[in-house]
Amino acid sequence: MAPVIRASDFPFFPSVFLAGAPRCGSTSISKFLSRHPQVCFSRPKEVFYFSHVTDESLARIREEYLDRYFPHYDPGQHLVLAEGSVSYLYEPNVIERIVSIQPQARFIVAVRNPIDMLRSYHYRLLFLLEEDQQDFAKAWELQAVRVQGKRVPRLCRDPRRLLYQEVGSFGKHIARLLEVVGPERCHIVVQDDLKSRPHEVSRELLRFVGVDDDIDAVAFEDGRSEFPHRMRSKTYRWRWLQALLYKPPAVVFKAAERSEIKRGVRPFGLKSLHKRLVKFNRVKQAPAPFSPELRALLREAFAEDIQRLGTILNRDLSHWV
Repeated sequence: MAPVIRASDFPFFPSVFLAGAPRCGSTSISKFLSRHPQVCFSRPKEVFYFSHVTDESLARIREEYLDRYFPHYDPGQHLVLAEGSVSYLYEPNVIERIVSIQPQARFIVAVRNPIDMLRSYHYRLLFLLEEDQQDFAKAWELQAVRVQGKRVPRLCRDPRRLLYQEVGSFGKHIARLLEVVGPERCHIVVQDDLKSRPHEVSRELLRFVGVDDDIDAVAFEDGRSEFPHRMRSKTYRWRWLQALLYKPPAVVFKAAERSEIKRGVRPFGLKSLHKRLVKFNRVKQAPAPFSPELRALLREAFAEDIQRLGTILNRDLSHWV
């Protein structure tokens, strides 16, 4: 029988998990929290560790997770450790695993109108070469066959990412999260509020995380206390270079992965070159708007789940549909 692993077995361990959802402002939230002097946020933001770890490897958490993604932790400064893997929202078994290790775990989820989210999300998958269907209407139609493992793009590492209705059903997944961890340990942020009342959202977030919430007094790392701009949509110049950067051959990927494990640092030259090439190959460009017919189809598809989310939040979200 495998030994029971607990957060208390380690000198430090995350207690806050930004668990979802994609293209809903989670990057803005993670950047805001990472600037707070009392928060040690994982580098990179999304580590997906508990989505991939097996029971047999839990004993290596210190090396493969803590040392790798939190090498900047300072016990004299940081009160809270956090990470931001947005796939956790869709994996209740992962949430249960996290809670079994860290009984004090708290979860943040960012949401937005799922119709607008899917427009951005589909474009992001195209950028990452996870999706090969340029027309979202056709990608939506393909869900029925893709759930059977058919018509999945060759470079797609996780076909579940292509099930758009499942990804956009926030009410369903948040209800399940609340069942697992309870409402007092969940904090839901509606993306609309990041723009309309950023200071209130900031203070609510910091109070939930458990750090100083006086944003006017706290000396943030870069001197700013407001939310940074959200991640803009983009495309790429050359597909062959994009594939090399984001879908490298398995042998290259494994070598780079091994080099990161020790103290969370890649060879500096490789990391610097990768960043420069990524920046060179990307082009800022917004996705094309959905047609009125497609929007009507999506409004009907998500109407029930949006109502469910509104009930959970005790908030009228009818304008989304």
